Order: sequence, then C-alpha cells, then structure tokens
Amino acid sequence: MTISLTKNQRACLDAIASYRAANGVMPSIDDLRVALALTSKSSVFRLLKGLEKRRAIHRSPAIARGISILADKCPHCGEPLQRVKTTGKSP
Repeated sequence: MTISLTKNQRACLDAIASYRAANGVMPSIDDLRVALALTSKSSVFRLLKGLEKRRAIHRSPAIARGISILADKCPHCGEPLQRVKTTGKSP
C-alpha cells in the first residue's frame, strides 16, 4: 500500500509507531504533541485527521488512545508495520 503523506504526517505516523513499540499502547493526543514538539493539541488533531483521510490510520472517537495503524509499511522508512488495534487499556 503506497500512501502519499506530508513530512509532518510522516513524522506523526512514525511517532505513533515508535510510541506503541516503546510503551505497548497507542499514544494520547498530548503524548503526540510532546513527541512532535507542537504547541497545541489542535495541530495534532489536524495531522491525525489528515492521516485518517489518507487511510494510514483509523481513529475510534469513543475510545481513549483509539488509534489503529492501517498502513502495511511506514511510508517514511519502508519498514513493515504490525497491524495492532488497541482498546486504550493499559497493560
């Protein structure tokens, strides 16, 4: 699956995958804001909306940390991504 993403969207997708790999759960909006060095949560929402529009992720609005990565490979580095859906529950 080839997905055309902006530089910031790639960074956001990388941050989501890295956070999940390091912590075992998907990041919160604030975790992404810090990881991407953004000053507002609205910037994170805009990036997530763009990723969702390009079908790189799916967000479940009623679930905390409800992000699922849909892409087979990271469009930035080409590394395979695992399809892991989280329910927002901590391990």
